[in-house]
Amino acid sequence: MTDLILKGGDVLDPSRGPRARLDVAVADGLISEVAPDIAPNGAARVIDVSGKLVTPGLIDLHTHVYEGVNQTAVNPDLAGVLSGVTTVVDAGSAGCYTFGGFPQYVVPNARTRIVCMVHISRTGLNYQPEISDRDDIDLEETVRVVQANRPLVQGIKLRAVGPAVPDMGLDMFHLAKRAARESGVRLMVHIGDRFAGDGPTLTQGLLPLMDEGDIITHLFSGNAGRILDGQGNVLPEVFDAQERGVFLDTAHGRQNFSFDVARRALDQGVRPLSISTDLTIPGRLNTVHSMTEMLSRFMALGFSLEDSIRMATLNPARAIGMDDALGSLAPGRAADISVLEEATGDWLFHDTEGDTLRGDKALSPVLTVKGGEVFAADWGPHPWGWLPDSAS
Repeated sequence: MTDLILKGGDVLDPSRGPRARLDVAVADGLISEVAPDIAPNGAARVIDVSGKLVTPGLIDLHTHVYEGVNQTAVNPDLAGVLSGVTTVVDAGSAGCYTFGGFPQYVVPNARTRIVCMVHISRTGLNYQPEISDRDDIDLEETVRVVQANRPLVQGIKLRAVGPAVPDMGLDMFHLAKRAARESGVRLMVHIGDRFAGDGPTLTQGLLPLMDEGDIITHLFSGNAGRILDGQGNVLPEVFDAQERGVFLDTAHGRQNFSFDVARRALDQGVRPLSISTDLTIPGRLNTVHSMTEMLSRFMALGFSLEDSIRMATLNPARAIGMDDALGSLAPGRAADISVLEEATGDWLFHDTEGDTLRGDKALSPVLTVKGGEVFAADWGPHPWGWLPDSAS
């Protein structure tokens, strides 16, 4: 029996075809039908979403939601169902010595689906710099923790930055890659640092070693070790990795997104596959703000609405190996649905390098359906709500 009908919205599901005016019906926590003019039964809750955009539940591939353990971690539901997002991926907040709180305390108390990457540092991000030397990595325990916590854990995380880079160099990467291989998961690498001296960047060294399905995050970082050389040209290793099937994630974060790098890379043929936030408490307040604002920034960079939604639904579902369950409104799937509002105006977006970008389209969350349960969006990260800064 139908429990819920979202009626009259503009359904945009990249896995199923072009945008269309359709109803979405939910029964027992699953999508039961997507069709025009679904007739409600007496028990169904009907929500009028006319004029709103209805998409598969948004997936944020890079967040930090180890609330209560990491000082800057955001509440998973504030990053998730209260912001139009149904699934968040925690990108290495915990290492093998600190992971236990996730399955015991964080996941059971969240209404948002949480997927985790385990940091190759044994303490995760509880202390930074998290890797100073080889003793900060416990390879065997990392593999054990990952294998003991599948499917909650879907990857290993490495931040290829910090004081260990000059001494350890690619050894950091090799240890993380070994942990990923031995535990049967993918590797996510935060790029943006150098080898010692004036030699090649660590990014150049590690990219050829990444396999299909591994993830590069902070693709458009403006920091040293970015994907551009000194003349502004994309490193050939980036194109090789792209063609090889390495997954390119754009995670904005507080210090890792440059509009200039993005424009140059896009103009030269780099094809990012996902839009994510790297959301933290200070990021939500000061730079990142929300997943919907990230989507709006990419539309200002020239991406279509359809491509932006694909990069926040179907593509990240594939990146974590869950596209058989997430990222689509196909009947029989979990009823994870985002309802968004489109606004036209004159918006001003800020990167982490002090640059700005103007756009005329913005998205904001209206409500989220997670497993059939309905959540209204909260007030939003700005004093005025969800919409970006006005340029006028």
